[in-house]
Amino acid sequence: MKRVALLLLAFASLARAETRPRYGGSIEATLLGAPASLDPADARTHAELTVAGLVFDTLYRLGPDGVPVAHLAAGDPTLDEKRTTVFIPIRKGVRFHDGSEVTPGDVVASLQRERTVTRWLLAGTLGLKADGDGIVISLRTPLPDLLVQLALPQFGITKGGRAGERPVGTGPYAVDNLDRARKKLTLRAFDEHFAGRPYIDQLVLAWYDTPSGEARRFETGKAHVSARGASAFAGAKPTFRTTDIDGPPSLLVYVGFGGAHRDILGDKAFRRALDLSLARGGLAAITSGERVIPTRSPVPIEAGGLALDAKGRASDLDAARLQLADAQKRVSALASAKLAALRLEILVEDTRPDDREVAERVVLALDKLGIGAVITALSASALRDRVAKGTSDLYIGQLAQPITAPTLWWASAFHAGGDDWLVPQLASGAIDAGLTAREFSARLPILPLMFRSVRIWHPTNLRGVTFDALGRPCYAELSLFGSPIKAKP
Repeated sequence: MKRVALLLLAFASLARAETRPRYGGSIEATLLGAPASLDPADARTHAELTVAGLVFDTLYRLGPDGVPVAHLAAGDPTLDEKRTTVFIPIRKGVRFHDGSEVTPGDVVASLQRERTVTRWLLAGTLGLKADGDGIVISLRTPLPDLLVQLALPQFGITKGGRAGERPVGTGPYAVDNLDRARKKLTLRAFDEHFAGRPYIDQLVLAWYDTPSGEARRFETGKAHVSARGASAFAGAKPTFRTTDIDGPPSLLVYVGFGGAHRDILGDKAFRRALDLSLARGGLAAITSGERVIPTRSPVPIEAGGLALDAKGRASDLDAARLQLADAQKRVSALASAKLAALRLEILVEDTRPDDREVAERVVLALDKLGIGAVITALSASALRDRVAKGTSDLYIGQLAQPITAPTLWWASAFHAGGDDWLVPQLASGAIDAGLTAREFSARLPILPLMFRSVRIWHPTNLRGVTFDALGRPCYAELSLFGSPIKAKP
């Protein structure tokens, strides 16, 4: 009888163990492309923003509802009567991955550096300084979305405000190895993370240069997460039983303009011609099952953007040709006699296969205008370099912001196009949404194409797969429960 009781106790203990996460193990997950940089201040693409959230902490963090809560900050800010002097206490005892303690000076240096890199973030800020156990931010006028901005991945805190290929942050994971040749970033759990050590010991983030490469690896059970589908071939089944989860449609895919043919690409009528010739409805077919929402606005519907009707999803070639004719009056390179010889180059990142499909739709739109185009696939760093230097014609880019933050969407879209028109309004603490929408339509700093979500497929023993307000998978929350279940034949 005693032996039976002991056996029952043992089984009960095992059952309880299977109901809660356990520490340990290695997970291979996915990134939507290669990170051009591991510097949070340079984070732009979905891949870079995902890595930034794992390696670095911010003063505040956004919950799934987009509401900021204290993180590295020790609590809510204290404001003076005019709400222009903001004191933020910094949590004590937080350590960087190298063991050194975070100081208010590190925080100030990190925030100041991002203000230099991205002009529109904290545009209304007059100064930053360390003050005792916290920092003081001086503002021209109250910024209603200050804490939301401080929760953005670009404001990840680094040691001394510096970052490189092996950056030192405070996040739940530390960089172990970046192998660009093998397309893998290996992270290790940070035991001293102030908010708790992650369950998974090692997190391997991989990216792929073929549409089926990721799904094929997941299908064989060698990867735990796929964002490209559960199987590479129709009718095939993955080794293990899978489930999936869809994030918010908070990733904007757009056409960006370079400076290689500055006279052409800088002409507003030419930009409108290309915009009108694009049939956005067809973009909905570029999907592995995730949501795709064609758009002409850089603001998602959840933040007040307008949904496209059938007319808005279709191209308008008559109107496009009228705009091209207008551009031809000013741009000699667009003259009818020269048009047949014109070839524009469209840059895409070689580890974002979907972007090539998007670029092919842009090639088709240009062809309808009588303009030739070629697609060039580059590494993430080479693409970033050419866009920065202005040696591209067109490129396919990404933006991600909190799904319900319209001001941040407008600001990031203007900034992506190198247009500072909105900065003075941002510095004033508020923007006129109607005026901003009209100005965006007139200037077209970028051409928004579609918002997409990220869908994650994973085996049933992988738990904790969720998304944040920016549509990033929360890989730091992952844990393993038992063994994966074999798929039925």
